[in-house]
Order: sequence, then C-alpha cells, then structure tokens
Amino acid sequence: MTHALLSTSFLSRLTLMALALPFLTACALDSPQIGKVLIAPTPIVVDGASFRIFRQKGGGDRVEAHRINVMVPPPSRTAIVAKAAIAITQATGCPIKAGSLIGDQALIKAELDCPN
Repeated sequence: MTHALLSTSFLSRLTLMALALPFLTACALDSPQIGKVLIAPTPIVVDGASFRIFRQKGGGDRVEAHRINVMVPPPSRTAIVAKAAIAITQATGCPIKAGSLIGDQALIKAELDCPN
C-alpha cells in the first residue's frame, strides 16, 4: 500500500512539474513591451549592471532597459534605475525626457528627448 501511495504522489508531482514548465520557461524570456517594430537590442554594462536597451525602430522616443544579470546582494531600485538611465543615454545618444523614467530592478521604461 505504501508503494502505491508513493507512485501516485510521484505521478502527481511529475504532472504538476510538466504543467508548470512552459510557464516557468516563459518567465525567462527577454522580450520588450514597447511594440513589435524594434531595432536589435544594444547591450550596455554600467557599474556591474548589464542591460539590453530596446528602442522603437526609426528612432522612436520610447525605450526600455532590461537588466539581464544577477547581482548579489540585490541592488536597490533607485541604484538600478540610475544605472539604467546612464545605459539608455549611452545606447541612444539622447537625453531622457524629464519625469518619464519608471521601472524596477529588472525593467525600466523611459521616453527620449531627441532632436529630430
């Protein structure tokens, strides 16, 4: 009887893992939210933080910075957003529009103030 319980429990856990795997895999994807028309991401490293900078194709004014490395201990939100601002400016050559920089330790969004 114990053997039958172990088998059922094992199969239940295996089924649960098989169902959860696609969702966990999707969490690891690095895809921008600003639209489907994008230029290739620009990799930038600022003070130990690695970012991929995504910008709209054709020099659009919306940009995203995705932090792609693990940092121990985890940095503060303020520190990462400041590093992302530097990375965005380096990657685009444009200043960030005042008040448009928002985000967390993984994803930072901004609008650029580029002259056309």
